Amino acid sequence: MRAYTYILRCTDGTLYCGWTNDLTARLAAHNSGRGAKYTRGRGPVTLAYSELFGTQGEAMRREAALKRLPRPQKLALIQGQADGELLTIYDADGRPCGDRPRAVVHAQGLFHHVCHLWTASRWDGTPGLWLQQRAFDRPLYPGGYDLSSTGHIDPGETPEAAVLREAREEIGLDLSPDSLVSGGSYRQRYPRGESGGFDDELAFAFLTRLDGIPAFSPGSEVVGMAFVPLDVFAAAYEGAAPLMGRRADGSRLTIPHENLCCLHDAEWKGVRSALQTLLAPESTK
Repeated sequence: MRAYTYILRCTDGTLYCGWTNDLTARLAAHNSGRGAKYTRGRGPVTLAYSELFGTQGEAMRREAALKRLPRPQKLALIQGQADGELLTIYDADGRPCGDRPRAVVHAQGLFHHVCHLWTASRWDGTPGLWLQQRAFDRPLYPGGYDLSSTGHIDPGETPEAAVLREAREEIGLDLSPDSLVSGGSYRQRYPRGESGGFDDELAFAFLTRLDGIPAFSPGSEVVGMAFVPLDVFAAAYEGAAPLMGRRADGSRLTIPHENLCCLHDAEWKGVRSALQTLLAPESTK
């Protein structure tokens, strides 16, 4: 069983070391006064440092070693894990618990927020979805087919602002806030494949409708766009058949089922009826 050793920074500036099997839940306990006696009255706490181990025993031994370190050495450990792009992490109750490097977040499965854009369209009268093909040099799902744009929510950024930014950066769409329909939020946990680590995310879903062939301009992380009829996409949840679709230039393509990296059951069930409404012939979205 995985286990974590961690260092918290309290509101009075002091540091607390501990271990746990579930870091997200343990952060919530500390922040609600149900954690260690030391952190009561010193919250809200933020996660300053963490290590992931394969067993509880390893985490407990590391906790004991960290507790013996003088404060300057603890601060040096914290600083050494502070480089790179930062993501806000959250406890099990949804409270922000500080910003951690993206590489650490993914390697240790720390709970963070992402955004997903479902781009719906009627092309030649057929209701469907636009998927992006990920670049082949991406560390996660290279060459796979994903929702039209996805990405992390930066520290201090709202989910809506993040999904608009990701649409611009990934596929060159300059959308307005009033073109978005909220599709809810969904907890998703999955391994990161050959790249190692695992993700623990709260995905904020947004829908938009752009009929015909939208003016996509994919960035470096995207090979191209593919249109898949909605009923074909829905069938992907019921079997392993390949998906028949079209590229933006109108040419036909076949997407092997194993190349799909956007199959999240709870999210699909949550947005399906909203997509059907959005794609109704009388809809003007």
